[in-house]
Amino acid sequence: MGVISAVTAGRFTDRFVTVLALIGVSTPVFFIGALFLYVFAFKLGIFPNGNYVGLTENPWDWLKHLILPWVALSVLFIGVYSRVLRGTMLDTMHEDFVRTARAKGLGERQVLRRHVLRNSLIPIVSLWGLDFAAVIGGGAILTESVFNLQGVGQYAAQSVQALDVPPVLVIVMFGSFFVVILSAVTDIIYAVLDPRIRLSA
Repeated sequence: MGVISAVTAGRFTDRFVTVLALIGVSTPVFFIGALFLYVFAFKLGIFPNGNYVGLTENPWDWLKHLILPWVALSVLFIGVYSRVLRGTMLDTMHEDFVRTARAKGLGERQVLRRHVLRNSLIPIVSLWGLDFAAVIGGGAILTESVFNLQGVGQYAAQSVQALDVPPVLVIVMFGSFFVVILSAVTDIIYAVLDPRIRLSA
């Protein structure tokens, strides 16, 4: 969505994608989750009504139980990432190395993919690292509550309500661990995306 919006900047497609992104950012995840459950679980019966099935128990049921939570949780991130990517791509398109690539005779698609998009993904990788670590560490409390997933976030909320300190401390350490791990992963991805960035021991 960010690429489409940047390529068609100022046109109807860009405005349409912008409206969709703003709707995704401004809509609470618990509302999206409840809407998905009502439409796809209660009315249509395509997906199960919340709860969770382990991957080792039944992989197909595991997938069906998690599709709606995944989509509901990703709507917010799609809206944010598409706006960030659009802005960074529009800035990158006016850089000297992009003009040089066009002057060498590279096609517009090659310039967009190899030069503009690759350099524009660095802010997205930064956001992804922090957001993914937060979700793994219990940041999806509302999504887990709506779909009754009994995950780390819901367990943290229940522990806080019960004033149960040890689980809260463990969950904080758990989230901090993934923040550190994902920060290292994003540094490696930086070096892959941008040759100017080098990893040193």
